[in-house]
Amino acid sequence: MKTILRIGEFSKLNNISIRTLRFYDKIGLLRPYQIDEETNYRYYHLKQSSIVDAIQYLRQLDFSLEDIKKILSDKRDPHLHQLIENRYRELLQEKEALEHRIAEIDAFRRGALLYTEHQSNQELAIVTMPERLIWTFELSQNIYQMTSEEYEIYLRYLKQEIFSHNPFYEHFGKIGSLMQNKQFRQQHWLSTQFVLFHNPYFQSPHIQKVTLAAGQYAISYCHSFEEEISRLPLFFQALEAKGLEPTGPYICEVIHEQPNLLEQQRDMFIKMQVAVQEKK
Repeated sequence: MKTILRIGEFSKLNNISIRTLRFYDKIGLLRPYQIDEETNYRYYHLKQSSIVDAIQYLRQLDFSLEDIKKILSDKRDPHLHQLIENRYRELLQEKEALEHRIAEIDAFRRGALLYTEHQSNQELAIVTMPERLIWTFELSQNIYQMTSEEYEIYLRYLKQEIFSHNPFYEHFGKIGSLMQNKQFRQQHWLSTQFVLFHNPYFQSPHIQKVTLAAGQYAISYCHSFEEEISRLPLFFQALEAKGLEPTGPYICEVIHEQPNLLEQQRDMFIKMQVAVQEKK
């Protein structure tokens, strides 16, 4: 069996390009077994295939070539364990970030589907909802009395709050609001809390976690905050007509947002919702 191979043969046998082998030689990661002084041909020993396997495996784990060189140079190096441990933790963080993005694209997908299914539907529906976590941010002004410009300014305050404590936070959008049960029952349309949905993975002393109880929820849909304000009395009257009473806070959830480049403003599709029970 042939054990000394020309670079082309070694390249083909190990599924690695000649260009990559030359680069590994240049940086001192994988030297040729021998070089013909007259022809300058590079030759590799068959046993060096194990080095190629190790490099390719470690590259799959996204180790840098510099780190790979350290790992393959001396297994007794006391720093190697920390190097591997650091990469393990980095991969866990990447996994968490990927799971977050998957959750966000799933929320966007479900919101777009709900928009398609319910954009023309204003009927009240009663659905069973699981327990949910939301995050609230307190404001100094009633959202339902804000102009669209004031609303944008307060969103900037929230965004600045998030990024001041979480500089690597990636997502900001689909912000809703919360109205306390007392105000809703009195038909006093007052909300001073922004709501964030879908675990945003951040920390802030001014953003509080709230649990929405599982149970029956009355749900309706609208296309803007302006429409929501006009629909709130009708939403409340529909509950009364069905013999239902609210048992928790009223939630405005922006489930789909797709602004138009030509209009240069928000275009929201909103789920109006409140936990309910039959009147006793």
